[in-house]
Amino acid sequence: MKNILIALAMSVVSVAASAQAPVKEVGIGIIAGDPIGGTAKLWLDQDFAVDVGVGFSGDTVLWGDVLYHMWNLLPQPEEGKLGVYVGAGPRLETRRDTEFGVRTIAGLTWRITRQPIEFFAEAGPVFRMTPVGGVDADGGIGVRFYFGSSSR
Repeated sequence: MKNILIALAMSVVSVAASAQAPVKEVGIGIIAGDPIGGTAKLWLDQDFAVDVGVGFSGDTVLWGDVLYHMWNLLPQPEEGKLGVYVGAGPRLETRRDTEFGVRTIAGLTWRITRQPIEFFAEAGPVFRMTPVGGVDADGGIGVRFYFGSSSR
């Protein structure tokens, strides 16, 4: 189990490092859904971010996604920015045996201009990489608060 957690952390860090950009902003928040838990989003530039989280879905779940944001697909509200994002990354769930999967995600995000707050909703399939295989689903709604933010 310890080796798998280290591998997950290293894969997320290596993806972030391969972007060759320092983290521009960090948001910390919660997501309610499946799984329910904590989430952190590290912005690498205007369009790319890394989302990591830990939550519970009957068992402990860890995930890390690289996200690409599209800010011009939807009409923009008077306050803030509305965007669509897609992404993918590793997902671990601790059951009797630890299960590894690939999580793919699509979502909607709203960043408020005058406040360092992001509201989001996301959903997508999780492809289990086990001998039995199978597909699960992740999804939820959440909020993140940004620190040292430049409010997108």
